[in-house]
Amino acid sequence: MRILVTAALYLLLLTTFSCSPIDPQPSVSAKVASKSSSVPKGKVVLVHGIFDTRIGLPSLYEAIVDNGYECLMPSLKPVDGRNGLEPMAKQLQEEIDRKWGSSCEFSLVAFSMGGLISRYYLQELGGASRCQGLYTIATPHNGSYVAYLYPGRGTSQMRPESEFLFQLKRSEHVYDTLEIPTTSYRSAVDIVMIPLQSPVWHRSDNVRLWSPLHPALLWDKTLHRDLLRRLDRNREHSLN
Repeated sequence: MRILVTAALYLLLLTTFSCSPIDPQPSVSAKVASKSSSVPKGKVVLVHGIFDTRIGLPSLYEAIVDNGYECLMPSLKPVDGRNGLEPMAKQLQEEIDRKWGSSCEFSLVAFSMGGLISRYYLQELGGASRCQGLYTIATPHNGSYVAYLYPGRGTSQMRPESEFLFQLKRSEHVYDTLEIPTTSYRSAVDIVMIPLQSPVWHRSDNVRLWSPLHPALLWDKTLHRDLLRRLDRNREHSLN
């Protein structure tokens, strides 16, 4: 019985957190491919969530590239974060440096667990000095009780009042110091975010939407439009 309960909880987490198809590469339309080959407006890093890889974000990826940005989608391992979020943040740093070098500027768009990974990279690994903006989607900035349903160091770090979250809170002043704009998107009916206020980040612009499922925010056209508007606005601000 215990095995059956564990398996059921795993399947629940897998279906609610993950949004990945089986295809190992994201499908990119000819229109998007043409956009990506022209001179980009800027650089955007798209960071996936738990149980997911870069293949789970095609809709948002296409929206970003179609708007004229070069977009990097690293695949961070292990996908369930069992070894902790710190090594995944280090992987993120390495992927960005490998793609664009160690000095280029970029914006970060991150889903769920990816938002915490991104914050650790920016706040603890020096990435903030190059960041033009951080946009998190359904990220448990204050922890989620759903994280108790799965074992591992990464999920324990996503629980309310974890030491990892306290560490991020202690160093988040970097966004004010460097004037990095931040936005947190959330759904008012996202049952993965328990409590529902978990994605509310006190130092961020908080945008509430009404997508019915945790990963559905990634396909939300209202979110796409607002995100692209903010990317364009912050890009223009950085050029002035």
